[in-house]
Order: sequence, then C-alpha cells, then structure tokens
Amino acid sequence: MVYHRLFLLVLFIVASGIVFSQTGTSTLPVKVSHAEPVFFDLIRDLGARKGERELNIGMGMISTDAYTIQSYLIEYEFAPVNRLGVEIELPFSFHKLPENEDPAQAKTETGLEGIKAAFQYSFFISEKYQTTFAVGYIYEIHGKSFNMLQYSGSTHNPFLIIAKRWGRLHTLLYTGPSFESQSKHHFRSILINTNIDYVFPGTKNFLVVELNKEITKEHLAMMVRPQVKMALSNQIALGLAIGIPAGNTEENLDFLLRWIYEPRKKISR
Repeated sequence: MVYHRLFLLVLFIVASGIVFSQTGTSTLPVKVSHAEPVFFDLIRDLGARKGERELNIGMGMISTDAYTIQSYLIEYEFAPVNRLGVEIELPFSFHKLPENEDPAQAKTETGLEGIKAAFQYSFFISEKYQTTFAVGYIYEIHGKSFNMLQYSGSTHNPFLIIAKRWGRLHTLLYTGPSFESQSKHHFRSILINTNIDYVFPGTKNFLVVELNKEITKEHLAMMVRPQVKMALSNQIALGLAIGIPAGNTEENLDFLLRWIYEPRKKISR
C-alpha cells in the first residue's frame, strides 16, 4: 500500500539521521527556535534535543449544524534522542446529538475517541538560513462508539514540515496525505497547514494566524484560526485558538484552550 511505502521512507530518513546526529560531537546540536501553532501543534520542538519533555492538557468545542462536540486532550511529548520528537495523545469527545429539538431528550455520546502516537524528525537545520525541515508520521487507532476494546479503524498521516524565521516573523508549512484503514485502505485527504507567527521581542509570547486546509476528492475545507500563546513562567504557558470556517466545511465556530507545561530540561551533552 502507498502509506506503507511512505512510512518505510520516513523511517529510513529518521534512522539515518539519528545515527548521523548522535555521533562525532559532545556539544549541544544546532537548533533554530520556531514558534509552533496552538491548534495543530508539533510533535516536540523542531530540532528537539535529547531530554526535552512537554505535557499538554487541552479543552475545546466544535459547533456544527447537526451537533456540538466538547473535546479534551492529554498529550505528552518527549525527545529520546537529538532531533527526534515522540508524542502520545489521548483525545476525549462528548458529542451532543439533538433529538426532536427537546434538550431533555438530547443524546450524548462520550468517551475516549482514540489513541494517537506520532514521531517527528528534523533532518535539516540551518542557523545561517534560520530554517528547519522535518518529516514525521501520525498513527491513530479508533474505537467503535468510543469503546477502545472494539476496533473500528485507524488513521495514518505521513507529513513534511518546512519552517523559517524572518526576524520576529515565523512561517511554517505542514503538509501530507491522510489515509484511513478499516476493512480496506483508502485515501482520505491532503492536509496543508500554513502558519504566520509574530513573536514579541524578548518574550515567548506570540500571535499566530493558522490556516488549516483539507483537500478531499469532493471539496476543499478550510478553517482560519487566529491564536495567541502567552508564557506564564519559564515552564508554563497558555494557548488559545479560535476557528472560523472559510469555504466548504461542515463546522461552524470552534475553539481550543491549551495548557502547556515544559519541565526543566534534562539534556545530555
């Protein structure tokens, strides 16, 4: 299958880069600091250094014409070796489905939506050009009717990231195909996420405009998400993203509030 080949290609790039990046130097590896989006965040920082860790707890809401979703997530990221980020995420959803327009009769489906595992490897980092390239893979397993003991399929998303700093402005492109696997394997969409960030000088605070585009065989759906991230301390930050539909999408408005905790780094030199 196509996604199997993409997965093997990504693994080959990651394995080759890890061997190269872990040999020959006792100093910290090169890293360019890039602002990352709040909504579709990265799997650890680009150019991650061994020992980096981060815990995210999020809550949000999605409104559609047919139902409302309240969502929550628990996400843990870490860097086992230089340049490689790994992530485990548990997303929870509370779907409220209207019945006969009577709030008392509304049906709510709740539970663990899936289990997501991902990795991301920065294979090119240039301080001179303030640029980083990375590849990665997201794998998510889904449960039937929110029951993780009943397998209902999985989602596969190999991706490429290109990020560059332009002084206080940061730009980032995330793109890759998405596949679904149930009884059969089939293509779902192409994801293209673009970000423009303004970082306030001397701080870790920034404003972001994130454009999330999903191209399927039938249509293009896009959400415009203005965002803000504010550092409360050296270890704790808050991020807020608001989604505004633009184009052919079933969603109305949405929002995500993300609490971010980054423990003091235990980095091996």
